[in-house]
Parts: sequence; C-alpha cells; structure tokens
Amino acid sequence: MIKFFRKIRQRMLSENKFSRYLLYAIGEIILVVIGILIALQINNWNEERKLDRLELSLLQEMKGNLVSDISDMQENIGYHERALQSASIILTSFQKELPANDSLKKHYGNVALAPKFLVTMTAYNSMKNEGMRIVQNNSLRNAITNHYERNYSYLLSWTESEWNTLFADQNNIYRKYFKEYNYIGELTPVDYTNLAKNQEYINYLNNRVGFIKPTIRYYKVFGIANAEKLIDHLDAELTSREE
Repeated sequence: MIKFFRKIRQRMLSENKFSRYLLYAIGEIILVVIGILIALQINNWNEERKLDRLELSLLQEMKGNLVSDISDMQENIGYHERALQSASIILTSFQKELPANDSLKKHYGNVALAPKFLVTMTAYNSMKNEGMRIVQNNSLRNAITNHYERNYSYLLSWTESEWNTLFADQNNIYRKYFKEYNYIGELTPVDYTNLAKNQEYINYLNNRVGFIKPTIRYYKVFGIANAEKLIDHLDAELTSREE
C-alpha cells in the first residue's frame, strides 16, 4: 500500500500536480495513523484478555486457598476442643479429690495442644503484587481485602498470642511439674497429690479454658464463616464470567 502511494506521489510531482499530490500525501498519513491506532487497539485487547485470564486464574486459586484454610481451621478447632475437654477433666479430678489415674496422662498433654493457623495466601499475595485493581468487581475486591487484612489479621494475631503464651508455659509449668515434656503425648506428674493442690497449675488450667473458648469462636466466626462467604462471592463472580 505504501509503495502504491509512493508511486502516485512521484508521478504527481513529476507532473507538477502539487494540490493532488498533497491530498494523496494526507491520505497516506491518515492510513498510517489508522494502521497504528488499529495495532494499538489490538494490542490493548490482547493485554485485556491476558489480564482477564490472570484475574480468573487468581480467583480460582484463591478459592482453593480458602478451602485449604477452612480444612486447617477445622482441624485446629478439633485440637482445641480436645484441650478444652482435657482441662475440664483434670479440674474435675482435682475438685473431687480423685486419686491419681493413668488415664489422666493423655489429658495433661492434650491441654497444651494449640497448633498454629497455617493460612495460605499465595493467591492474595499475587493479587497484591499485580495490584488489587486486577479484580474488576469492586464489591469482590473489597471483600477479599477485608477478609485477609481484617479477619485473618485478627485471627493470626490471636493464635500467635496463644502460641507465645504456651511456649512460656512450657518452661514455667510443664518442666516444673512433669517428669518429661515433649509437647504432644502422655505426661506424668512429678507428684500428683501436690499438683492437684498447686494453685499455679490450677490457675493455668483455668486460663487455658478461658483462652480456648474464644479461640474456637474466633476460628468459627472470623475464620471459617467469613472464608465460606468469600468462597460464595468468588463462585458467583466466576460463574458470571463464564456466561
């Protein structure tokens, strides 16, 4: 096309038809500009398609992350419920002044059960690296940010506090009143009779009960319930984009 216009231009110049040459020159410029604009638009469309595919991929990955998180939280709730039950059994045994019983050994160990919440944030971190604007739906984008920056942040802070407290208890309580302490497993008191009357250990058990109950509630409310809501939001967005 450009060669075609060049030949016409050269012929017009040789024939001194400047006005017609000028029109052809302008036409040639317009065609070049149009070509550039079309190329830019095609490039923009390609980039938009790439971003769309990346967004949908990250939303799908985030759904998988949340499903994994829910499974981890449910498992942690199970550990905490065992710890709560064991603390209650030990306190009841002390209150009723029951004699030492080997069945209590597993409960001494269970009280210290407090696994960390292993949140999976690969999709969310990728979104932040790309810029949260990659999520086109404003409502969904706000829900994602709120879940990870508020709900998970609070839950992680709470469980980290519990972990640090138990780490201190390992030295202050367990190594003092039990023969061996390996975090998980059966424990044998150095002296059961004295332990049953030891106010420091009794206070520890009551504090564990007081800490475990809200921990379970926070897992259910801030963690699982909100994660399930976000999954529903993600599903709705993914379904609408398939239509």
